[in-house]
Amino acid sequence: MGKNYVDIIQKKEFGYNKLLLEIFLSHPIMITFLILLSFLEILFAIISPLVMRSLIDDVLVGKNFGLLYPLLLIFSIIFIISALSLYFSTRIKGNLDIILFNALSLQIFDRVQMVEYSELQQLKTGDLQFRTTGNVGSIIQIVTSTIPQILVTVSGIFLPVFIMLSLDFTLTIIVISPSILFVFFSLYFGNEMKAKQRPALDSNANLQSFLKESYSSIPLIKVFSLENWMHEKYDQHLAQYADKSVNLIKVSSISSTISMLIYGIPSILVISLGSMAVIQGTMTIGTLTAFIGYVALFFSPIQQISFLWNNYKSTQASYERINEILELKAEQNGDDLISITKGEIKFENVWFYYNSRIILKELNITFARGRNYIVGDNGSGKTTILKLLCGLYTPDRGRIVLDGQDLTHMSRNAIRTSISVVFSDALIIDGTIYDNILLGNLSTTKEDVISAAKKAKLHDFIMKLPKQYESEVGESGLNLSSGEKQKIALARVILRDSPIIIFDEFTRSIDTESKKSIFSVIKQLTNKTIIIITHDLQDIEKNGRVIVMADCGIT
Repeated sequence: MGKNYVDIIQKKEFGYNKLLLEIFLSHPIMITFLILLSFLEILFAIISPLVMRSLIDDVLVGKNFGLLYPLLLIFSIIFIISALSLYFSTRIKGNLDIILFNALSLQIFDRVQMVEYSELQQLKTGDLQFRTTGNVGSIIQIVTSTIPQILVTVSGIFLPVFIMLSLDFTLTIIVISPSILFVFFSLYFGNEMKAKQRPALDSNANLQSFLKESYSSIPLIKVFSLENWMHEKYDQHLAQYADKSVNLIKVSSISSTISMLIYGIPSILVISLGSMAVIQGTMTIGTLTAFIGYVALFFSPIQQISFLWNNYKSTQASYERINEILELKAEQNGDDLISITKGEIKFENVWFYYNSRIILKELNITFARGRNYIVGDNGSGKTTILKLLCGLYTPDRGRIVLDGQDLTHMSRNAIRTSISVVFSDALIIDGTIYDNILLGNLSTTKEDVISAAKKAKLHDFIMKLPKQYESEVGESGLNLSSGEKQKIALARVILRDSPIIIFDEFTRSIDTESKKSIFSVIKQLTNKTIIIITHDLQDIEKNGRVIVMADCGIT
């Protein structure tokens, strides 16, 4: 994977420049070769004015026609070298872009997986996606494109100056003097670009989040005839994005215009002063032609550096957005493993707040081996108990004890291996039925997957499908009914074979027949601690332990 870029990002004393340098140095051979090829690309532009000078002064004016073909040969060779250099540099840059993007994006993705669940809830999914891809891509472009271009461009500034000084020292000094204006305006507009880029990136992320939410909610939109309302909402997001982008474009266009105006000054100077020198006989036409070419070669890189500087500054906003993810609180992870013998869970004086609102207050409950039921109104804290048990949340006060072991001291992986969950909305990935069941235990065999499906009373349904276990379920299980999705989720936890299984409102959206089938399977899950969160009192068995939740605790 290469360098651990995310560690560098988090060290504020290094910051943006250190990150760029480390990425740059992670592939020194490729990037050095890329810079060399970039130099060869401009070879034709650097040498061709001298060739043109000799062609005019020596061949056309001096009548030395013997130089014509050698000059044309030189001209052609340089052109071919530049063209081949462009081809290879484009290929190398493309490969390097992919390598660096994959490395950095994967590390950002991995870090997101380790962030506290409550912290991630503050960010929209589409925004996270954009930061992990779009913002990472912007930073990579600085390394593979902007930095090599700056090095080549700086060389493209000094080489023409040396050549111009050899042609006419005084005229060179006069012509390059306006370049100081480029420095001043580049510094100013670079900071302006950075200030305008951040709002544009944020509005783009909001736009992506809205699109993701909209496309995943198409059934809701159609059923409630919300097409026009969604159109207006999307139009508002587009307007906001356009407004922020227009502000960025204004700054960019003003910067480009001023650069063009400044570029006009030396052009006018060289044409006027050079023409007078030719008339007075102190300069040849070929030298003036070469001089005009080198003035363009000098100020064109100056303009390019101004553009590159603006690009560098604006990309700092992408760095800041990535850094905000990395500054999110990481999960608290203990070192101890769990040893489960009785499967007894105790909440001891547990308090939990969410956004300063009390969700649980002095909660003292016990779950024992067998079937336990949690009932209560919406907002009473039923699902919060689930998230606390799975380590998604951490109690603000009190503790949760499993067979005498404090969960805060346990490794998160150990907790989640010991506890399985069937959520209210079955979480189905885009893939096959086999893939979705296999999520319960990625290291198991196909025979175990089939056995779990049989225990979940899903096997017969699967075997009737054309591709059986290799049948595609579609995005979020689009090709399945609610009952079929929940049976897949049930087969998944059976395959995992955890000593503790939690069912969170899993019968809420399934038909009566599927509900009866799933409950018959649950009854066969013996020697486990089963916690069933439900709002339907008909789901409760006579011998089950029932906990009734009220506001901030139990009744």
